[in-house]
Amino acid sequence: MKKHVVGMLMLGVCMGSAGMARADDGNSVVLYGLVDASVGVVEHSANASPTFPGTVNPVNKVPVSFRDPVWGMFNGGISPSRWGIRGNENLGGGVSAFFNLESGFNLPTGAASNAAQGIAGNGNTIAPPSAINGQLFNRGAFVGLRSNTLGSIQFGRSTALSFDAISDYDPLFTAQLFSPLGFSGSYSAGGITEGSRTDNNIKYRNQIGPVKFGLSYSFGNTAGAFGAGSTFGAMLSYEQGGFGIVGTYYSARDILHSGALTGQAGLTASQVGAMSAYNDHGAMVAAKYTFGPATIKAGYEQYHLKAQNTIALYNAGALPMSYFGYTYTPKNGSSSNNNLFFIGGDYRITPTFDVALGVYDTQQTNGASGNQWQYSILADYQLSRRTDVYAGYMFSKFNGSQFNGYMSTNYIAALGMRSKF
Repeated sequence: MKKHVVGMLMLGVCMGSAGMARADDGNSVVLYGLVDASVGVVEHSANASPTFPGTVNPVNKVPVSFRDPVWGMFNGGISPSRWGIRGNENLGGGVSAFFNLESGFNLPTGAASNAAQGIAGNGNTIAPPSAINGQLFNRGAFVGLRSNTLGSIQFGRSTALSFDAISDYDPLFTAQLFSPLGFSGSYSAGGITEGSRTDNNIKYRNQIGPVKFGLSYSFGNTAGAFGAGSTFGAMLSYEQGGFGIVGTYYSARDILHSGALTGQAGLTASQVGAMSAYNDHGAMVAAKYTFGPATIKAGYEQYHLKAQNTIALYNAGALPMSYFGYTYTPKNGSSSNNNLFFIGGDYRITPTFDVALGVYDTQQTNGASGNQWQYSILADYQLSRRTDVYAGYMFSKFNGSQFNGYMSTNYIAALGMRSKF
């Protein structure tokens, strides 16, 4: 027993010494994470999902059959809970190699975050589509090179450039349960939720003075159809003093998208319902201005979902097809044109207490038209550099023919705590 204790102490000393050496020579491997849970209520909802990254869906339309509220504990009121490992190796000459592996989990249940599992079957849970579907490193897995002058390039599963940009320009800092922009990338990847993170991605980023820019391309890896399932992204921003402006573009070709918002009647536990193929195009411009303790933010995004007849590309084998381990029936989706406007900001009342407000208007301008409004407020208090507590509220109003048969309003209110390590 004594030998074991001494061995552990020696290992700790060695690890401490190695850590100091890594800091000196620019090399490091870091375990990090964030845990966030809240307690609250959604006015109209099916059952909460133990595996959907946000536990509940306070953003999208809700069938009139879901009249009852759901009270409970929700994962990630502001930030989805996650853990990860990142590393850096100094190669000399201002060049370094880096990697990142990151996995999301649901703090209230301890389960791996998996939206597809929440959608599957007829369990009557609210679980909309997401890019996070039970992969081991569902939030990111990439390796790359970084130069002090030439920028960085990375390869693997990573976030879309538009999703990277929106966190600095969303009035509510992409709070997962209080901002439609933060709700699993609902809009900020151009309209397809699954596009907020992409596999097989090459992403390049650089900064010259106050100007940042980036390009990305992901491969579809589809035999006989090089471009099928591919995505392209671009980002350009300027930030100087208190002013910032950013523009992004995102396109995806023949991307599968789950239309299921709840467990559908008649499905078995292994099914996620119907899957549609789209071409997706989206562009966004946003700006912010900081003066003293206040910041004002505003933006506009336009995105188009164009239905494709290339669903056969994903239907070459025998049915049923697989969607993150669950089966589905392919179909052709309906095209839509959409606009999103947002405005708001935050005011830091004290160095540790911040209050943010945001208004979001999402419009569909063709077919079954309509729009939805979201009005949000978030108060956040820092207990320390790593830990904060918060209270948030978002009210939703749905208007127009596309919401016929759905509840006309909804809201979420929750109190939560977040800690980083």
